[in-house]
Order: sequence, then structure tokens, then C-alpha cells
Amino acid sequence: MTRVFRWLTIAHRYLGLVLSIPMLAWVLSGMVMIYVGYPALREDVRLGHLTPLDWDRCCTVADGALADDAVVDRAQVEMLGDRPILRLRAGAIDLASGQRITAVGEDDARLVASSYGTVAAMEMIAYDQWTVAGGFNRDRPLYRVTLAGPDGRQVYVSGTTGKVVQATNRRQRFWNWLGAVPHWIYFADLRRDAALWSQTVVWTSLTGGVLTLTGMIIGIRQFRRRASGRWSPYRGWTYWHHVPGVIFGLFALTWVVSGMLSMNPWGALEGGDATAERAQLRGLHLTGTQLRQALRDLAATRPGGAVSFSAAPFDGALAFIAFAGDGSRTRLDAVGAPTTPAVMDRAAVLLGGGDLQRLDKEDDYYFPHHGEIAPLPAYRLIQPDGRRFYVDPLSGELLGSVDAADRGYRWLYQAPHRLDFTPWLRARPVRDLVMLPLLAGVALSFATGLYLTVRWVRRRWRA
Repeated sequence: MTRVFRWLTIAHRYLGLVLSIPMLAWVLSGMVMIYVGYPALREDVRLGHLTPLDWDRCCTVADGALADDAVVDRAQVEMLGDRPILRLRAGAIDLASGQRITAVGEDDARLVASSYGTVAAMEMIAYDQWTVAGGFNRDRPLYRVTLAGPDGRQVYVSGTTGKVVQATNRRQRFWNWLGAVPHWIYFADLRRDAALWSQTVVWTSLTGGVLTLTGMIIGIRQFRRRASGRWSPYRGWTYWHHVPGVIFGLFALTWVVSGMLSMNPWGALEGGDATAERAQLRGLHLTGTQLRQALRDLAATRPGGAVSFSAAPFDGALAFIAFAGDGSRTRLDAVGAPTTPAVMDRAAVLLGGGDLQRLDKEDDYYFPHHGEIAPLPAYRLIQPDGRRFYVDPLSGELLGSVDAADRGYRWLYQAPHRLDFTPWLRARPVRDLVMLPLLAGVALSFATGLYLTVRWVRRRWRA
């Protein structure tokens, strides 16, 4: 037993030599992330900067721009500067000329960005720290536009569709260098290689878990009442490493391991994408011919007051969701007349049966987090095998799904990592009162460990 304990101590010491700084950075950056999330442009904010559609110039689609038999799974009509455009999953069409938009020019990008403020500078980029994720790939290259003003705002305009896809300000960028970037090891050149970044996070977390576990074993073994009345045999810095480590070690281990699971290592928590269920709800493979006719009908009806129109097929019928600048929505049928879908009656049938209920408040799997929106009300369908579907009552769109793997991800990563097991734990000030003391305790353990590591290295160096 003495030999095992000795080897555990050696392993803990040398792992600490490598990981003390990353572990402390993880904890401190986690504190920052409670208050400042990674930059993301909210859809309601984006809508607020759009202008109403100019129906006088809409809606022409040339035969060569969209094939009659093309399958369209996403279609959005908005203004790009002074002209209406149709955004598809791949590319965009100028609805004034009817031609494909091969690239968005600087003048258009500047005009789009000017709705957010006075343009001070603009440059074309492939990616940067705030646009490195794969979700921006369809929009590259990007125009990064710096706006005049003291808050250092920047907006990013897609070079392929002219859509504003990201926005940041100086405060967000500063705090994210202390928050999300170190916490996720999210340095742009590393994150650009998704496989390398994923493996870096997984293996750093795994070795960090070993560091924490060996420390817990050592600490618990040494934590016992002695004849002197003391529970710890250590003094000074070592005492302040030992006691917080014993008290908060389990939380540290939970956060490190759950952080590793966030990367879904080796496909352990790979959930389904519900592609088949989305198609069942739509019940329609929208073709180029159908979309072209629907746009002509919309232009003839000229529905007013909206800044964006998105195709929303449901149960085999084409419809559009019209968005106003304040984010409010109206459902229009294929010829532009307001309509109400029978989502409540049809969703359960289309998805294969189950218990369908109207959801007016969040549940264990459907709730907002760090700017992620969970629209309410929604319809929740729970099937006999436990699978859940969340459906938008206006559009009939599938908002989310939860299968067995997703449940594992929720309870093995999200809940233990964020300690958001219940709604009251997600609400302030309870969240702050729970998270901050725990994070401070773990930070104390890692900070004293870092100091002891530096002291040990200095002694060995001098020897």
C-alpha cells in the first residue's frame, strides 16, 4: 500500500507540473463564463436591423438560377441593401434581376453593415477568433466591419449571401479572452482543425481527471483525525492545498470529466439528428417550380410590415412565416394569406404517435442557456420509448429532439457541468450563490497546487 501511495504521489506531482496552469485557467474562465458567453448574433437583433421587403422589385427567379426540379429545403426572402434576395441553403438569388449572386461586393456589404452603425473600416477575412466555427463555413469569406463608436462593435457580413452572421463588441471580446477562449481551448488556429481541437480537449480533460482523482485519493487517505486533534498532517501552503482539495475535489472531478464528455469522445453520446422526423412534419419536398410560383403569389399579395419571409412547409402544404422587425411572426399560406396550421392535431400523427402537450414553461431538456433561445409556447411529444420532440406551434417546425443518447448528454455533461439540474438552479441569484463558492473552492485548490509545483521545481533546480 505504501508503494502504491508513493506512485500516486509521484503521478500527481508530475501531472500537476504539466496541468496546474490549464486547470486553474479552466476554473477561473468558468467564473467569467457565468456572466459573459461566447459572442453570437441573436436572430431577433438581426431582424431589427432589416428593412421591409420592397415588393416593387420582387420576385423574379431566372430559369438558370434555380432548376425546376431542384429540391429546396431552406428558403428565406429578405432585403440585401436596396434589392430583395432569396437565400437558399447554398447561395442566394437576386430577386430583382433573377440571377444567382456569385459573390457579395464591398458596396453591398458596407450598405448592410451601415444599418448597425457608421462604418469605420472593413476587410475581407476567411476566419478569425469569433468566426472560426464550422457553422460559418457556408458564409465564407466574410466581411469584418468595424463600426464607429466607443464600444468597438464589429459585424460580420457573409460574402456569399450578404447576411449578417456575427456581431461582437470590445467588452465581449475582452472577457471572452478570459472566459470561453481558455475554457474551451478555443484558440482560432487550433479550433480551425476540428479533429485536432477535439482531441486536445478530450485528452487534456482526461489527464486533468487523472490529476484530480489521484489528488483526491491522496487527500482522503491523509484526511483523518489525529491525536493532536488535527485532520490534516500538513502545514502552510500544503494544508491549503489539502483541505480544499478534499472538500471540493469531487466538484473538480465532475467538471473535468463532464467537460470531456461535452466533446462526445469516441461517439459515446452521439444523438440522432431527427432528419427523418423533420421531413415527416414538412410532408413536402419543395421544388424550384413550386417555390418560384409561391414567390410570384407573394409578390402579387404584397403582405406588408414584414422584414423576412421563410418557407415553412407543414403536413404537405407550403406556407411562409413572416417576421416583423420586432421579432413577431405571422403564418401565411402559399398565396400570402394569414393561416393557422393544425399543428396540435397533426404533429403526433406525423411523428408516429405519443403524448402531445402544450409546453408553456421550460422542462428538463428544453430551456434557454447563454443566449440560446427556446421559444415558448411549444408542443412537446413524448413517445413510449422516452424520445421527445419539440414542435413550433406556428410553423410546425421541429425545434428539437431528445433520444437516449441526448438524455445521456444532458445528465452526464450538461447538468453536472453547469449544475442546472432544476429550473431554480438555473435562475439568479441562486445560480451565482451555488456556483461561485464552489468554483472559488476548486480555484483555491488548483492555485495552491500551482504554487507548490513552482516551489518544488525551484528546489529541484537549485539542487
